[in-house]
Amino acid sequence: MKLIHQQFNNCMRHSITIVFFFILVVFTPDTMAQQSVFSAFNQSIADADKAFIAKNYSKALSIYEDIAKEDGAPENIALRLARSYYFTYQYEKAVNYYEIHKKTNLEFPTDDYFYFAEALASIGRKEQALKYYQICMDKRPDDELLIQKIWRLNNLEYLYEDSSKNMAHHAIMNSKYSELQMLPTGNNEVYLISNQPEVEMIHRIDSKENAPFYNLRKWSTYEDPFSIVALNYENPSPAGHGLRTSFHIAAISLFNNRKEMVYAASSKLKNEEGNYPLQLYFAQNKRGRWIKNSAFEHNDPNFDLTEPTISPDGKTLIFSANFKEGFGGKDLYRSVKTEEGWSFPENLGTVINTQTDERYPYLHNSNLYFASNGHPGLGGFDVYKAKMINDRYQDLENIGYPINSTFDELSFNIDSLGQQGFLSSNRKNQGFDFDIYEFALDLQIYPLEVEGVVKFIEHNWMDSTELKVLSDVQMELIDRTGNVLKVVTQTDQNGRFKLKVPYYSKYKIRIKGNDLDGFVSFEVPKFAKQDLSYEIVVVNDDFKNSLREENE
Repeated sequence: MKLIHQQFNNCMRHSITIVFFFILVVFTPDTMAQQSVFSAFNQSIADADKAFIAKNYSKALSIYEDIAKEDGAPENIALRLARSYYFTYQYEKAVNYYEIHKKTNLEFPTDDYFYFAEALASIGRKEQALKYYQICMDKRPDDELLIQKIWRLNNLEYLYEDSSKNMAHHAIMNSKYSELQMLPTGNNEVYLISNQPEVEMIHRIDSKENAPFYNLRKWSTYEDPFSIVALNYENPSPAGHGLRTSFHIAAISLFNNRKEMVYAASSKLKNEEGNYPLQLYFAQNKRGRWIKNSAFEHNDPNFDLTEPTISPDGKTLIFSANFKEGFGGKDLYRSVKTEEGWSFPENLGTVINTQTDERYPYLHNSNLYFASNGHPGLGGFDVYKAKMINDRYQDLENIGYPINSTFDELSFNIDSLGQQGFLSSNRKNQGFDFDIYEFALDLQIYPLEVEGVVKFIEHNWMDSTELKVLSDVQMELIDRTGNVLKVVTQTDQNGRFKLKVPYYSKYKIRIKGNDLDGFVSFEVPKFAKQDLSYEIVVVNDDFKNSLREENE
């Protein structure tokens, strides 16, 4: 049932062994009472350690925090806290407690040098991160991941190239809960995976997270006319009731013109470890309601299968799973639909998968986007892109800032043009508080110089051969926001003009001269384009009325 908690195995893989030392005492009433308190204290530590080993990091952290407040807390409680904060993505607190643990002169396990370095990198302390990566490297000199991490940290400037052309904007519908995935459905609607509580008679809580279960809801959207990226959201409504799960709906992917869905949800049956594993299911949209119709035939209750993406034709499925035969943590797997059914899941290999976690794959034409904390990047989980070449994903690329940050980015998706989309990130509040960000790539850079020609025609029904140039007329560029005049220019004798647009907005142009006075609309490009030459046509039938309409 866990959605976000992951195990980061690197450098050395080892279990956490807890050793207790007992002192023989004489059983007087006082010592028996002391022993009772001592036993309860030790039991709390044991409970927290068990929760940590089971990857229930939130529960473990809560107990460790209580233990740390007590007299007689074990010396290595700072190490326990540091690990727990690291695995709950609270990197600043993790760094703080690793630094406290350093002062105790207790053992510093090799894995923790790696976690410490990762946490330092995530909060921008580059030089110290390099120091602890190098310590880990000295212990594991052939570790390719560490070699890449050190190289990337020394060459971060490459991930910031051309970042001025890209934008990531914090969506206004985010809440104090965690928003993990947003996916457009068409028709100015989006689906959202979040643990925002639904309106119910009985509030259902995930006891491991002490938070509501993740669910699916739908929002209507409309564009903010004065923003490059931002959307407005309204009319949220539950959308997952027909998917028949008692616990989490973890992630979704749409196919067949958005009439069908593959989704990850908690199984209704416990596995041998007492957990409700995430498994994959299929659903159809019937009369506006999603109805579960089948389970993925390779579901395995011993493992989590989650975060699917599927090709538009529904024949290629890629998902994240923690199968035992993987390279470590969660890997990405592919299954292909044939006449016999779904092929056995195939690991995507070492170009994609690492010793740690690969999550939230997203198919886009011949590209595969995914999140990973195993490949070198800015810190935490970054989004990467790989190209399909000869039936294999190759040419791995970190897509850089501001899509990626020093914190964690998950669930990237992008529109058919490769220009706009959504991702989730905890860069704002860290920890498990993931929010949705709207992004746009390859935006036009401002100020922007444009040129063109202004032409005139008397009636809109006339042939284009009747067009005449408008020479020596004044042009006023006006920002519709507040009706503010920004630029004044003039056409030459051939009707040509040049003007500098100061920033992206909704504009209009007022044309005055030659017994003319009126307005024409003027669209500036949101995305970068090569041709910035405009032809503005003044149709006198419409133009004569435009001034009156603007003044009304």
